[in-house]
Amino acid sequence: MRITALLIAALLVIPCTLRAQQQADSVAATHRIVATCTSLGIATMNNLDTYLSGYDHKGKALTLSHERVRNTRCGANSPKRRTFFGATAGTASLHGNTELTAMVNYNIGWYYPLLATGALQLLGGVQAELGGGAIYLPSNSNNPVSAKARVTAAASAMALYRIATKNGTCTLRAQVDAPLTGVMFAPEFGQSYYEIFTLGDNENTVAVTHPLNAPSLRTTLSADVPFTLWGQSATVRIGYTADIFQSELNDIRTHLYHHSFSIGFVKTIYKIKNGDKFKEYSPF
Repeated sequence: MRITALLIAALLVIPCTLRAQQQADSVAATHRIVATCTSLGIATMNNLDTYLSGYDHKGKALTLSHERVRNTRCGANSPKRRTFFGATAGTASLHGNTELTAMVNYNIGWYYPLLATGALQLLGGVQAELGGGAIYLPSNSNNPVSAKARVTAAASAMALYRIATKNGTCTLRAQVDAPLTGVMFAPEFGQSYYEIFTLGDNENTVAVTHPLNAPSLRTTLSADVPFTLWGQSATVRIGYTADIFQSELNDIRTHLYHHSFSIGFVKTIYKIKNGDKFKEYSPF
């Protein structure tokens, strides 16, 4: 009787379990996937800002970044939305004169599939960027700080290539961002911030940027490598970024050449709303 009761219970439970799993799988398969990555890195810097000095200052910096990519609709080939936050802080010097550099930027972009053949996917889109920071050169007694602030719109392209491995899928990515136009804080040579912000002499301190007066480019290469350690699966991202910013506005030349190497962990989750049925079968 005990065995018969167990068999009956199993027959009742198994269909319910299979149905719940099928519903969960079907809902999960159609929901949007969100991929996030937080990375730390080191960078080399080559800075020139003739507002402070007419010479290049070279040094090193630490970088922190957080990226979030998700499909805007269901399906692997749907448009993608990408947000990115990056911060850089470091020192650069020349002949014993050391300057401090701190920069942050926030990007948001939308990417549309152009080509998808097997493991290769090409995407193109547009990106908006808000960036700012400061360079501090104590040895420049008159104007020791050069503030940076800009808003730009850029064209962006991304190539993804997926390779199957025994631990999962390795994703190679190449991305290029080319600023097209925007506005930038651009004081004139010798114009102090006391004049601009206290005396109100701020005419022509905001300039329109374009590839002729601010030719810039950012290139990113990365590899998402899955691995298994002590029975736990994870994905690590190894990346390289070349961030080339240049401008010549109001008789001031600027270039910020930053090359960084970073490593971070990738987390992939489903975008689930409170009203979704998948919530009924998920512990989260």
